[in-house]
Amino acid sequence: MAFVHGKDATMSVDAMAITAFTDSTSLNKVKDLFETTVFGLDDKTFIDGLREHDISIGGKWDAALDLIMANADDGASVLFDFSPDGGTTNFTGSSFISNYNIDSPVGGGVTWTASFKPTGVVTRA
Repeated sequence: MAFVHGKDATMSVDAMAITAFTDSTSLNKVKDLFETTVFGLDDKTFIDGLREHDISIGGKWDAALDLIMANADDGASVLFDFSPDGGTTNFTGSSFISNYNIDSPVGGGVTWTASFKPTGVVTRA
């Protein structure tokens, strides 16, 4: 088993690399489960349901990144490509920007966070 360091992760949005502005990325996979428990059972039972994903990213803010995010948030879905290991494993698909936040504290650097909601299949390659 080969473990990897997060420093090699890459991320692009709308075919624009944003890795240089990003210091955290999270891909969350969620699956709906339909409860099928009936009377007389002591334990719950379920059947498989629909999948969905959430992507959370963030890092150091820059005007160039802000332009990429503004162009990507035009109401249409955008392509994303996330690799947690520098390109060996890639998660790709289409998504919508659901949240974009800029934080400018008086005592520190400006940072940003964003949330994406993939639509349809997320491919692992």
